[in-house]
Amino acid sequence: MKNRLFPIALFIISFLSTSELYAQKKSTITTTFWVAGICGLCEEVIEKTMDTKGVVSADYNLESNQLTVTYNSKKVSEERLHELLNDAGYDTEKKTCTSEQYSRVHSCCQYREQEKH
Repeated sequence: MKNRLFPIALFIISFLSTSELYAQKKSTITTTFWVAGICGLCEEVIEKTMDTKGVVSADYNLESNQLTVTYNSKKVSEERLHELLNDAGYDTEKKTCTSEQYSRVHSCCQYREQEKH
């Protein structure tokens, strides 16, 4: 009897594991959007800001000001990513940070007053 149940149990476990992986893959999204930044420190802070639950990877291209983020949409929303960047003091294509938020940016990173360096 045990020998007959083993293949059935193995099939059920395999099916559930595959379904779980498919669901996780389906909820993973990669998006790219503009984020203000002018130097290497900005790049570090922007990428570190994306080190949050649900974010799989983040890469900021300083030359183009484009942030590419891969995230699990069941754990974090794109809107939340923009809010996190604003909280760190960085404007994004969807949200402009407040003056209070902008004041958190290091003096060498004051992108509204300076050019890239």
